[in-house]
Amino acid sequence: MIFQSIKTSKLDKLQINQILKLKNSYWNYGYKSQLQWFKKNAYQNDLHNLILVNNEIIGYTFLANRNYETFKSNKIKKKELYILFSSLILSKKFRNFFYASKLMISNNRIILKKKKISFLYCDRNKVNFYRFFGWIDLKKSLFNVIDHKSNQVGMIYNFKKNNLAKTKYFNFYYHS
Repeated sequence: MIFQSIKTSKLDKLQINQILKLKNSYWNYGYKSQLQWFKKNAYQNDLHNLILVNNEIIGYTFLANRNYETFKSNKIKKKELYILFSSLILSKKFRNFFYASKLMISNNRIILKKKKISFLYCDRNKVNFYRFFGWIDLKKSLFNVIDHKSNQVGMIYNFKKNNLAKTKYFNFYYHS
């Protein structure tokens, strides 16, 4: 088992192909749709965290630098970069807590090393999994994703709980 963290600009065609096939094994939108998503959302400096077994990608997470704003008393308090956490996926035969936890530990280390907060959307049934790794759920009234709509749960990592109480609202940007 090998872990790799590769920028979009350094991925080769074989790696991109494996990533898209792996994503399509879980989110069955079709390879062409996965490729369109990748071209639209994967910027040159975004990170693709991979788990490889026998040179095959069996685990994947997308970490992307994006912008967010925090508000206090209806005024923008600050604009900063955050890390968009997306697409935690494992090959069907490797979907267990061992591989998922290895990938999450690796992701969390990268986020902490970059000294940025991270945000993700997840289904309600995955909330406890992310909580186990230190993620905090955000009330829907506390955040908005400006350029992406979802009914999923928003969660945040590497943001102090006492700062969360002081923050009135987050605006996250998914694409910029």
